[in-house]
Parts: sequence; C-alpha cells; structure tokens
Amino acid sequence: MRSSLIVLALLASACSGQQPADTPKGVQAVLPDAPDPTPHSRAYSLTESPDGQIRVFAQEQGDYTKMYEMRRADDGTWSDPVEMTFPTRAKLTEPGFSWSDGMLYYSSDIPLDGRETKSDANIWRVMPTETGWGEPELLSLTINTGASELSPRMDEQGRLYFTSNHSRGVGGHDIYEAHWDEAAGDWQIIDMPDGFNDARADAQLAITPDGDRMFFYSHRSPKLGVVDIWTAERDADGHWQMPVNLGEPVNTPGIDLGPGVSGDGQTLFFSREGRLMMIPMQEALAGIGSTNDTP
Repeated sequence: MRSSLIVLALLASACSGQQPADTPKGVQAVLPDAPDPTPHSRAYSLTESPDGQIRVFAQEQGDYTKMYEMRRADDGTWSDPVEMTFPTRAKLTEPGFSWSDGMLYYSSDIPLDGRETKSDANIWRVMPTETGWGEPELLSLTINTGASELSPRMDEQGRLYFTSNHSRGVGGHDIYEAHWDEAAGDWQIIDMPDGFNDARADAQLAITPDGDRMFFYSHRSPKLGVVDIWTAERDADGHWQMPVNLGEPVNTPGIDLGPGVSGDGQTLFFSREGRLMMIPMQEALAGIGSTNDTP
C-alpha cells in the first residue's frame, strides 16, 4: 500500500509547476508535488534522451528499486511517470541515455545464465521506440564481471563509463571508463588515474555529451553534507583531472546524490534528500569547490 501511494503521488505531480518554499534560486523540483521522500523512497538518476523527448529515473521502494519513464507531448508537457517493466529481481536502477547510440543503458539484478545464485547487478541497454522499447540487450561479460556493475553512461564518442564493486578496485564502488576495441570485438576497460577513486563509494555517475565532464556522488572530504556531488573534467590533452566538490547551490548540509544531464547538456538533474531537482548547468558549475569542510 505504501509504495502504491508513493507512485500515485509521483503521477499527480508530473506536470505541476509549484515550487517548495525552501528551494534556493535556480534550483527547481522536477516533481514538486511529490510527497517528502523517506530514506526508503528516494528518487535519483534522472536521465533525458538526446532528443529531449523521454525522461527516465530510478526510485527506491523499500528493498526494491524501480525505474519510471515520462514522455514529452507535442505541447511540451510531460506525461505522468509510468513504471517500466524490464526483467529484474528486485533492483532496476541507475538509467542513463547514451549520446552515441541513443539507447537507454541501465542496471538490473536479474540472474544471468550460469550465475543463477548470484544477486549482482549487470548492465543492459535497450532502444526506445515511438511508443515503447525494444528488446533489452546484455552488455559483454568483460563489463559484467560477477560484481555489481552500475551507472552506465556513454558519451558522443562511444566511451562507456560505469561503476563496479569488483575486488580490483580501491573502494566500495569505483569508477571505470571503457572503450570498444574493434579488433578484439569487445570492451577495453581503463582504470581512472591514481587518486581519482576514493576508498569509499564513488557512484551514480553522469557525463556531459562530449565526455569531458563527469559528475558523481561521494562521501569524501572536503564536503558540505552527508553525501555531496563531485565533478571532474578532462584537460586539453584528454586526461582526467582530480575530482572536486561541486559546491553550492547543488550541495547542501544534507544528502545530495544521483546526478543526471539533460539531452542538450544544459541542465543538471540531481536528487536532494531523495527528491528530483534540476538547475541550469552554468549555475551548477558556478560554485565548484565551495565547501565549509577540510580534507
């Protein structure tokens, strides 16, 4: 009953224009009439298709995580969120549209052949259609290792980014980059630079269309709150620089996580205390490094 009430409230809020009174200037709630989230009903990882016509996000419901989609009508309004029914056991999560092939990448814990006893999450992708979705496709087992692979994101150049809690990493969940190797017919996984991943979890990625800036949540310091959103960018030679705290107005003394990027790359989506928010990208980047903490 509780989860049904949450979904009904989300449906009712999809097209509302009201704003919570305590929302800072520049930050807007995506679903402003949704009920206050609990630690067991957070929504996050809102992603938008490259053409700006479809939005998908994940939402926790107790021990389950589900994905919901919204589609833009001809008049520019968004449909009510509709639960997605891709195969899963308990967790269907962390969706991300690709700027390379237009497909939706996501993670599911549905058991794989030969791994029926495992409960890890694996990365899948599916092509959107005008009215629905194609057939989900599992990514290579080079990516899906038997650990939990999450947060799949792909830039315009076809570079794949994801997180994994594989034992080869340095933390609870680490960030990886992967390039498709035409000669081998498989993915080549690339470790991030030393010091990029923290000893704790770095998770829930977002990437700009050009692949030159990344967002993710982290517990690391310096920080403003319990969990902050961090960002990293490539230098002129294409090398990743060390992550920095995104700062205000995105981060607060509370829990800010689950970043996402709009189809045109001009809006940052994120989750504040489990509520889906959005802010113009230029304003989100204006506060980089502004924290009240020390490492």
